Amino acid sequence: MNLFIDQLHITVPTLYTPILSIPKLFIPSAQQVAILGPSGSGKTTLLNAISGLIDLSANQLLWDNTDLSQLSANKRDQWRFEHIGIVMQDFHLTQGLTALENVLLPYYFLHGTSPRGVKQRAVELLKQMNFQRIESKTEVLSRGEMQRVSIARALLTHPNIIIADEPTASLDAENSEMITALLKELVEQAGCTLIISTHDQHLAQQMQRRIYLQNGQIQYEN
Repeated sequence: MNLFIDQLHITVPTLYTPILSIPKLFIPSAQQVAILGPSGSGKTTLLNAISGLIDLSANQLLWDNTDLSQLSANKRDQWRFEHIGIVMQDFHLTQGLTALENVLLPYYFLHGTSPRGVKQRAVELLKQMNFQRIESKTEVLSRGEMQRVSIARALLTHPNIIIADEPTASLDAENSEMITALLKELVEQAGCTLIISTHDQHLAQQMQRRIYLQNGQIQYEN
């Protein structure tokens, strides 16, 4: 799916300048893009905007011909479940559930069931990421393990778009390398658009395109 941004300005009433101001941006379908910049530069805000987690004005942001601002909250949630896999920086895993149950939870919310084939894909994704404790509860997992569960959950339903906020931040060098390779392999196989924010220069260099933000604005890209 293609992403079109036109005159995207996100403001906070207490601030004089927008926290994000992007006149134009086009990301073609299946491109792999890294969003870079210092803390507070607007990386997470941009990811939240393109995920439909922030209310925008009409025609500021389109996925193909879909303007998320024109969808009701329920329709927007459904569209996001069907098209976007999200890896959030603070994981948003549910305590009391196992790692496997957390991977399956969004699918269950959408469909009310978790068929055997979907469960098998969840198990295989976790194994591909060198994750063995699939029946362990979330609260006993390390941050690196929670990161891998979050990534498996994002990939579960073969989404058109993967959006990841610092996907390697909680991983050691070995697992970071493995997750980077796995993300690239899976999105290339599926023809997904991959958009990540990161401070990890090694990860950024694996992407096809790098966009650098400063004070909510695109400074340059390569």
